Amino acid sequence: MPHRSRSSPIPPHNTSGLCGERISRVLIAMTITTSKDAGLLSTTCKVCQTGSAYFGEAEVLKKHRVRYFRCGRCGFIQTEQPYWLDEAYSSAIGAQDVGVIQRNLINCEITSAVLKCFFPRVSTAVDFAGGHGMLVRLMRDRGFNFFWTDPYAANEYARGFESPEGATFEFLTAFEVLEHFVNPVEGLAGLMKLSRNVFVSTCLIPQPVPRLPDWWYYMPAGGQHVSFYTEQSLQLLAKRFGRYLLSAGSYHFLAEKPVNPLAYRMVIHPRIARILNLVHRRRSLIGSDFEKMLG
Repeated sequence: MPHRSRSSPIPPHNTSGLCGERISRVLIAMTITTSKDAGLLSTTCKVCQTGSAYFGEAEVLKKHRVRYFRCGRCGFIQTEQPYWLDEAYSSAIGAQDVGVIQRNLINCEITSAVLKCFFPRVSTAVDFAGGHGMLVRLMRDRGFNFFWTDPYAANEYARGFESPEGATFEFLTAFEVLEHFVNPVEGLAGLMKLSRNVFVSTCLIPQPVPRLPDWWYYMPAGGQHVSFYTEQSLQLLAKRFGRYLLSAGSYHFLAEKPVNPLAYRMVIHPRIARILNLVHRRRSLIGSDFEKMLG
């Protein structure tokens, strides 16, 4: 799955891969109606199915004038029907994505700490929309039995460790994926089929809500970010799937069982994660992976 373009070289969190709701390539059409009283456009929020009002317009891919809508209940922001996605995903890694290596290293550090703290006996995990497989390779180097899945990118770094068809896992990562879902409910449902514990990253909408020209994460020039979340919108999605949400910064954990929120906030801090990983090490899978690849 192609990687998202970014205007910031190293955003607050990493991505090992991407997607949009191009995972299914199904674009869910929005019903747009005109409000005669306000003279604005409105639609239905894709998270909570209440009214979503016209928020503004931006030039996507520097040529498409696109409308954005904001939900009055949960604050979720969505674009109009994203008819431009084929253009936006024309390459596996966007030219602006110069921070891809650094972000993978950060995500590896934090994911390792989360697993050691909350899932010390985890036996299988998968990186959803894993791009070229860099995070999977890093996690296997750290001793975690990670697998790769991404229908729109070539697995270059974790060959031989593709997710078996129909497999489920104890833990799933999906970094910088949610903002690409055309339909968040359907997208998350796909993640939940793979694992009951889903660890994701996406930048939450700041408060006060920035205008379209004033927040880099809208990324209209790249054309791949079409969904933007508040913590409230993530809470509604977690409740819909019967999960417990822990949210801190740009990392969000939809867990099957309750997790101590204070411990979670501490563990995802990069410095604390680094210390935890130095103290508690697992045996690397490099050797056994090498033997497997030799046949």
